[in-house]
Amino acid sequence: MTAFIEPVGNFSVAVLPDCDNLTDFVGHSRGLDLALDSRTWHNVSELDYVFHSGSINNVTCLEHAPQLTTGTVFKFIVLTIMAILSFLSNVATIYSITRNRRRQHSWSAVYTLILHLAVADLLVTVFCIGGEALWSYTVAWIWGNIACKLFKFLQVFSLYLSTFVLVLIGVDRFIAVRYPMKGLNTAHRCLRLVILAWILSFTLAAPQIFIFHVARGPFVEEFSQCVTHGFYTKHWQEQLYVCFSLFFMFLLPLIILITTYVSTVITISRSEKIFKLALTNNNVCHMNRDINRRKLIHRAKTKSLRISVVIVAAFIIWWTPYYAMMIIFMFLNPNKHLSEELQSAIFFFGMSNSLVNPLIYGAFHLWPRRKRQNSYHR
Repeated sequence: MTAFIEPVGNFSVAVLPDCDNLTDFVGHSRGLDLALDSRTWHNVSELDYVFHSGSINNVTCLEHAPQLTTGTVFKFIVLTIMAILSFLSNVATIYSITRNRRRQHSWSAVYTLILHLAVADLLVTVFCIGGEALWSYTVAWIWGNIACKLFKFLQVFSLYLSTFVLVLIGVDRFIAVRYPMKGLNTAHRCLRLVILAWILSFTLAAPQIFIFHVARGPFVEEFSQCVTHGFYTKHWQEQLYVCFSLFFMFLLPLIILITTYVSTVITISRSEKIFKLALTNNNVCHMNRDINRRKLIHRAKTKSLRISVVIVAAFIIWWTPYYAMMIIFMFLNPNKHLSEELQSAIFFFGMSNSLVNPLIYGAFHLWPRRKRQNSYHR
């Protein structure tokens, strides 16, 4: 790429005849904006020099700044509908849990964790879905540098928090089944772990504040965007940050969740075998008492385990394509592997997980309750 000087009024600007490498100012984040923007990584050294030398305001481009297109309008509509549905669903979940908590004397830790999961999903709804919808409609970033840093921080913070609460749900179910007397069923212990999840999410999302900033794109019109451009001096640095985020936001939680749930299923299977063996050696009186007691315990554990497994399975199903796309964007040429339509579809699919979680809660708690109420009238 070769820049040439063209006089404009009383001063000269550097005109870049090729704008293909400026796509990081055209498209912004697809959620995290860690690697999911349609940028190219070749022939940028000359532009990087201009940016680092602080002369960006004297650089222009033969192309016009990007405008709102039919595709972005469609994206805005889809994300807006998703945001509204997800917001209402998570608010309903929070209301349902808090109302039931006031009515009950005993309270399971899993419902406290589901409450915090709904709060985290509400944050994802506002900043990752709703915020992305609004940003898609405006195309450029028009809210200033501080808002840029805060917005990118809150996006990643909400995703970390949602993931870590899911991990706590898995650990809680494992401890409740494996060590019934040592579960998270004390309010103090559960609260400490939830606070830890919030602190870890805040800490791991903090780099977003330093990485993102508002930069003016070198187009004919004035065009600003919230980007990482200029922060990384080498491409491997961004790859390292993406791998770091991918590990703590997806891979490590996935390993913990799979381990805890496999162990939980094995523990339940073994306890059932021991129970059946004990039945053959006990008298009828003891057998009836044990059957009733163990049935109640088994029912409670099965119900909480079932909803936990479904929520975690939804996390794996909904987010695996998204993080796979992140890897493709970071280490491969996305234009050769993923079409723009497929990228948007994967993004929509991943973000809809915040809508799925409250639906799962409603399916397990609201529908069975109505079924029981109907049976009472028969």
